[in-house]
Amino acid sequence: MTGPGRVDGKRRSLLKAGVLAGISFVAVSRSTLMSMLKPVGLSEILGVPPRRETEETLTRKAEWKERQVKEWCIEEAEAVCRERGEGSEECVEARRRCEAVEVKATPARPGVAFAMALDVNKCIGCRRCAYACVMENNVARNNGIEWIKVLEAPREGEAIDFLKARLDYTDAPKDGMVYVPVACMHCENPPCVMACPVRATWREPDGIVVVDYERCIGCRYCMTACPYGARHFNWGVPETSVLELNPNMHILGNVPRQVHVVEKCTWCIHRTRDGGVPACVEVCPVGARVFGDLNDPESPIRRVLEEYGAFVLKPEAGTKPRFFYFFGPARTPPAGREGGEG
Repeated sequence: MTGPGRVDGKRRSLLKAGVLAGISFVAVSRSTLMSMLKPVGLSEILGVPPRRETEETLTRKAEWKERQVKEWCIEEAEAVCRERGEGSEECVEARRRCEAVEVKATPARPGVAFAMALDVNKCIGCRRCAYACVMENNVARNNGIEWIKVLEAPREGEAIDFLKARLDYTDAPKDGMVYVPVACMHCENPPCVMACPVRATWREPDGIVVVDYERCIGCRYCMTACPYGARHFNWGVPETSVLELNPNMHILGNVPRQVHVVEKCTWCIHRTRDGGVPACVEVCPVGARVFGDLNDPESPIRRVLEEYGAFVLKPEAGTKPRFFYFFGPARTPPAGREGGEG
C-alpha cells in the first residue's frame, strides 16, 4: 500500500537512477562536456535578431529575383500580345515594362535616419496615398491588401475620438471629422522583429523595417505582435497584371510576393534609398505628408517636428514609432466649402 507522501520501491529505484545519472553527467571530463555544449552569444540570449542580411547576400537574392520576375513578365507579356495583337498599345507597354524590370539591393546610406510625419489638420481623407501605394509597390489586386489604412474620426475640440473611428467612409472630407492614415510605424523598438521565429524581418540602419519574403514562413507572429495592425498576410496567390507592374523594385520592398507571406509598408525603399520620397508623399494633393532624414537639421521632417511638435500612436506600447503626427497651422477646408476649422 502506498499513500500520499509515500514512495514505493519501484519509484524509489527510478529516482535513485535519475540522481545517479545526474551525478555521472556532472562528473564527465571538461573536454567531453564542452563537446556536448553549444556556445551562445549575448544576442541569442536576449533574443536580439541580426541587424540585416549582408550586402552580398542581398545582392545575390536581388539578381536571382530579377531573373525570376523577368521570366514571369515575359510570359505574361506574350500572352497579352497574343490576345491584343502584336501592334497593340497593350502589347508594346507590357514588353516595355518587362525590359525595364530591375530588382535592386541598394543599401542604407550611412548616417541616415528616415522618418515620416503627417499633418492631421491637412489630411482630407481622399485615400490617394493608399491607392498610390498599391500601384507603386506591386500590391496584389486580389487579396484585399492595402498597406495604408485611413481612419475617419470625430474631432471634439482638440481631441480625436478614436473609439468612433471608421474605415468604410464613402465621402470626404466632412465637417467635424479628421482623417488619420495608419501604416507601418517603422518603430525604433519593433515588436514584430522580436516575435519572428526565423528572423525574416529586421530594422535596417536607416530605420526602415523590412521583410525578407523568401525567408518568411507565414506564421503571422509578427502580425500578432504589431500594435498597429500594419502587417498583411497573402492568403491567396498574389495577382498583379503585367500592364500595372512597377518595374523599379527592391529585394526588400516591392518585388512581387508569393502566397502565404507577410508584407507591409517599406517607405518605398526602392525610391527613398535613391534620394526620392515615398509615393504617398508625392501623390498627396494637400501636402499633408513630410518625409526625410532626422539626422539632417535642414530636412523637411526636422523643420516640421521642431516647429509643430509631434505625437505618436499608442506610446504606451514602448515601440518608439518613427511615423509622427502633428497639427499644422490651419485645417484644410472641406472641398466645395468655405472656411473650415482652425
